Amino acid sequence: MVYPPLLSNSGSAPRVGIGVAQIGLCAESADWLNDAAGTPAVAMQDAVDDPNRQGTQAWFSNPTNDFTGKGVCGDPEQVHGIVETLVDSGNPMTDFPILKNSGLSAQLFHPKIGGAYLYADSLEHTMANMGL
Repeated sequence: MVYPPLLSNSGSAPRVGIGVAQIGLCAESADWLNDAAGTPAVAMQDAVDDPNRQGTQAWFSNPTNDFTGKGVCGDPEQVHGIVETLVDSGNPMTDFPILKNSGLSAQLFHPKIGGAYLYADSLEHTMANMGL
């Protein structure tokens, strides 16, 4: 399993306020981040193809299609965008030293409950296609 592209709609939504300023991603950065998700996907698919060619069964599930339009800024958004409500394990001083006073949560860019279901759907589709 690999990470899907995290942003939908060119990342138009994730913004955080620092005083009166708003910071976020430009469309070019969002596209670059999404394109970067493809690199480990190709490597992982290759890592599965090698043993399969030698007769050993290995599987790879790519959730990209399941997450299409549902990343940060998607509808419905199934990946957390900017989250300022901290959880017990959140430590913005360590997690985001540049934005240490922002109160950003470590949930940032991690799947919501619906995103976890999308990962499960991807795995189930892969298993079904393999006859498992």
